[in-house]
Amino acid sequence: MPDSVSNPISQGLAGDTDLPACTPCKDAGTECVRGVNVRFRNGLDLGEDHDVAFPENRTWPRLTGSIHFHDETLEIQRLYTVEDSETVWEQEEVTSDSHEINASRTTERLESPRSPEHQPFLSGVPESRKTNLPSDILHTLHDPSSGARRPSGGHSGLQHSVPAFTEREAILMRNYIENMALWADITDPQRHFEVNVPVRAVEEPALQYHNHCLQMLIPALSGAQENITDVILAAVAILREHEEMDWEDNQFHLTGTTHILNSVSSFGSSGGLGEAAAWLCLREDIYVSLTAQKPLRTNLQNFIHSDIFQRDDDFAWASRMVFLLCKVLKCAFTYEASTASLALLHDVEQEVEGWFNTKPHTFNPIRFIPRTQRRDQRFPVIWMLLPVHVIGLQYYHVAKIVLAVSASPSRAVGYENLKHLRNIERTIRNHLLVVLGLARSNTKAENALFTARHSLVSWGWVLRNKLDQEAAEILLRDMEMTTGWNMTGLIQTLREQWNDEDSNH
Repeated sequence: MPDSVSNPISQGLAGDTDLPACTPCKDAGTECVRGVNVRFRNGLDLGEDHDVAFPENRTWPRLTGSIHFHDETLEIQRLYTVEDSETVWEQEEVTSDSHEINASRTTERLESPRSPEHQPFLSGVPESRKTNLPSDILHTLHDPSSGARRPSGGHSGLQHSVPAFTEREAILMRNYIENMALWADITDPQRHFEVNVPVRAVEEPALQYHNHCLQMLIPALSGAQENITDVILAAVAILREHEEMDWEDNQFHLTGTTHILNSVSSFGSSGGLGEAAAWLCLREDIYVSLTAQKPLRTNLQNFIHSDIFQRDDDFAWASRMVFLLCKVLKCAFTYEASTASLALLHDVEQEVEGWFNTKPHTFNPIRFIPRTQRRDQRFPVIWMLLPVHVIGLQYYHVAKIVLAVSASPSRAVGYENLKHLRNIERTIRNHLLVVLGLARSNTKAENALFTARHSLVSWGWVLRNKLDQEAAEILLRDMEMTTGWNMTGLIQTLREQWNDEDSNH
C-alpha cells in the first residue's frame, strides 16, 4: 500500500483544496492523493410506507421543466471498483524507516514532539486537523476470497499470523483500541468494538481507509438487504463517529446508519457485533436529536426484543436508560404537538422516574461534594464506580431536562407565567450542572464529555453566572485536548448567547 493511500486524512477534509498538497499531508510529510468524496444521499432512511409529504414548515424548491429519474447505481459502482489488493500491496516496501514518525505514549495518549500538549491521534498532525484521523483506523487489509496477503515485516514467527502494519498504521490501530473503541463500547459488557472489530479488521473487507471503505459500501447498500452484514453496520457507525467530530457535520453517514437500522430490523436484537453497532448508531442519533431539537430517525421498535430488557446487569440498566431517553426525544421533538403526544410524554416520564427509583445501588455516587461558590468547584463532584454508571446517570438527567423543556405550557398570566418559566429554567440548570459535574468528575468515562458537550449545545445559555460560564469553557477545552474534537466554534456560540443575556439586563 503506497504512502499516499496510507494518509487518508487528506481525503476527508472539506474545503481544503491547497495544491500540490493539502495541509495535513504537508505536516505529515506524505504524498497527497486527492480521494473521492463520496457521501450517502439524504432520504435513504425512508421506509417503503413512509409518508413522503413535506411538512408545512419545510420549503419545497421551485421546479422548472419536466423531471426524469435515471438509476446510476451500476455506473457509479463501476467507477469505484476496488483495485486488486495484491497489486496494491506489492507496491509497498515495508521498512523500518519508511515512515519517520516520532511518537511516544504518555498516560495512554499519543504525544507530539512538536508540542507538550497531548495529541490523542497522531504526532505531527496539527490541532485543527486531529478530528479527521479516526478514518485511518477503519482497517480491513484484504479480501479473504482473493487469498491476497500483505507481506510481513520479516519476522518469521509472525509471518503467518497478523499482516504487517506500517509504524503509522500500528500507532493508529493501537490508539483506536485503547481510546476510541472505549467510546463505542460504553454500554457493551462484551466490548465488541475494542475486542472484535480490530481482529475482524485484519480479515474483513469493509473496515479499511475512508475511501476504500466507501468503495465497498456503495454496492453493498445499493444491493439486497440480506447482503448488509454486521461488519457493514459497524463500518458505517465508525464513519459516523468520524463525521460527527468534523467541524462541518452534514450527517450523511447518520443517514446511512439509520437507513440500515430501519431496513434490517434484526440488528437491534441480534446480539454480537451487529447489536453493539446498532446501539452505537442509536446514541449517534441521540446526539443529532438533542443538538438539532428534532425527532430521532431510528425506529425504536427494532430494539424492543433486545436482551437488555431481560438482563439485570448494570450494562443492561444503562442501555435501558439510553432507550428511555430515545422515547423521550421521540415524544418531545415531534412535528405535531397534540393532547395524545403530551399524554404519551407523561407516560414516558413515569418510566424515567421508575428507572431512577429502582436502579441498582451501584448507580449511586461513591462520593458526592456539592458545588460551591469557589471558582474551582462550580460543578458538583460526583464519583461513580464505572463509566457505564456515569452514562446511565447522565442520560437520566438529560431526559429530565428534555421533559422539563417539553412540559405543557402554563395557563397562568402575568407574573405567575414568568415564575413558571423561571422554574423551568432553574430545573434545566440544576440537571445540566449534574451532567457537567459527572463529566468533570469521571475522567475515564470520556463518553461523559460528549454528553456534556451536546447538553451545552442545547442548553448552555442557562448558565448565567460568570463563574459557571468560565467552568464550562474550561471543561470544553479539556475535552478538546482529550478527544481532539474542536470546541472553538461552540465556545464562541456560547459566549454570544451569554453576552446577549448580559446586554438584556
